[in-house]
Amino acid sequence: MRSVRRAMPAHARTAADRALADAAADLVRRAGAATVAAYVPHGPEPGGEFLVPALATVAERLLLPVLLADNDLDWAEYDGTFTTGRFGLREPAGPRLGRDAVAGAGLVLLPGLAVSPAGTRLGQGGGSYDRILPRTQATTIVLLYPGEYLADLPAEPHDQRVCGAVEGYDTAHVHWTNGCSMTQHWHSKYRSANDGG
Repeated sequence: MRSVRRAMPAHARTAADRALADAAADLVRRAGAATVAAYVPHGPEPGGEFLVPALATVAERLLLPVLLADNDLDWAEYDGTFTTGRFGLREPAGPRLGRDAVAGAGLVLLPGLAVSPAGTRLGQGGGSYDRILPRTQATTIVLLYPGEYLADLPAEPHDQRVCGAVEGYDTAHVHWTNGCSMTQHWHSKYRSANDGG
């Protein structure tokens, strides 16, 4: 999955990143989420340079992750500034809010390499997001590039399932999974690209 991402033409990635950022902002508006937890794209991660600015314009509070020494995540509110963290990652410069700050989010947007209809998410292997998922009751959505929503993925016992995925093409396609129950009604605007919607 990583090699396919690296081989993606720059113009196609930019178009997908723009579509994903727009879709993510629209999801925030539809969900009515005052606090959103998201990620800062690194390298060829979906959303690119457009994701954080798009979310910052629609979320009252935008929480971004800080990678800890044990690969767990702390959180800080985005105030428009970044600092450099472990492995050269861009991290929010604001005060640390603790590992459980994600529990206050109304929507959580995650990175990933692939998602299946069962809600299985393939991450980068560090387990950071599998650790935070049990701490939130929010709708959890992974942003993906085209072709990364797959019919089946292997799952480990520690893997946490997600509610949905957004694939970025020139426009974005939202897929709802069987990974969690959706008690919110706002998601009905987005029928899965697989169900004829």
